[in-house]
Amino acid sequence: MNTNEAIQLLGETVNVTREDIARAKAWLVQTKGGTTRQLVEEWLIPQQADVPANASVDLNVDDSTEQIAKYARAFSLRLAFYQAQWELIAAGELFPHNSFGFWTPSLHYSHQSYSGGLDIKDIGCPFPEAVIRPPLATKPPADPDIFLRGVDCTSLHDGILEAITQALLCFRQGLYMPATVMMAAAVEATWIECGIAVAKQLSRTKLDTTVNNPYASISKKIAEIQKTLQTPDGKALLKKAGRSLADVDDVEIWTTNLRERRNALHWGKAKSFVADHSETASLMMGAPIHIRTLEAIRTVT
Repeated sequence: MNTNEAIQLLGETVNVTREDIARAKAWLVQTKGGTTRQLVEEWLIPQQADVPANASVDLNVDDSTEQIAKYARAFSLRLAFYQAQWELIAAGELFPHNSFGFWTPSLHYSHQSYSGGLDIKDIGCPFPEAVIRPPLATKPPADPDIFLRGVDCTSLHDGILEAITQALLCFRQGLYMPATVMMAAAVEATWIECGIAVAKQLSRTKLDTTVNNPYASISKKIAEIQKTLQTPDGKALLKKAGRSLADVDDVEIWTTNLRERRNALHWGKAKSFVADHSETASLMMGAPIHIRTLEAIRTVT
């Protein structure tokens, strides 16, 4: 492998993923802040992705491709960390402090009788020299990645993920009624997806008909799901999912509270669109655990 091939392979292999960004965010919000140089090195060490200043790849050996892949992974994680910082700053979960820096990767090589530094272009990222946590950090976290890590579900339908993301965006902007509406939409969809899966798993035609009926109310669908889970087969399914009937009841109670707050949109019910921060925050803080319960039931095999 020559230097041009090494540079091309490195550029093709560096990849910043949402999972890495989310993990970096979850770590960052647990810290009190500090210099970025210090924080990123602390985070990279347990990832086994810290790269020494004199890092070098030997292009003469057969495993040079694996060496490049190792460094590409380390560079990817570092970039994910910087992007996590910027996204948390945009979400108001971190404050930048002092000036800004710019990181570019450095990697030496040896090839035949030559050595030097690879001319790596188009890989780099600006970063704040230091970050601090807000004195009154948002509760719940209004950043979608952190919130969804609390849900701990990688299998949520894209439409549900979008509804949750919009709910958090509205919450961050102080639009509490729209936040409540979108979170209620996400939860109702999660109930329906859970009911469809339970009906299929237990071969319940009545439940399948109810949850797929566009004219049936969400309360009727939830009641039919609960009724099905109270049967011996339903209890066995819950046990496999690591959940109980009490867990499902808790989800129903929380969903009802959320929907009642959402129903203030109907003028005849409340004649007010006002929703405050504390009430909305309280409802949204329950979302991760309850959505996680429904997803555990839906995905059990």
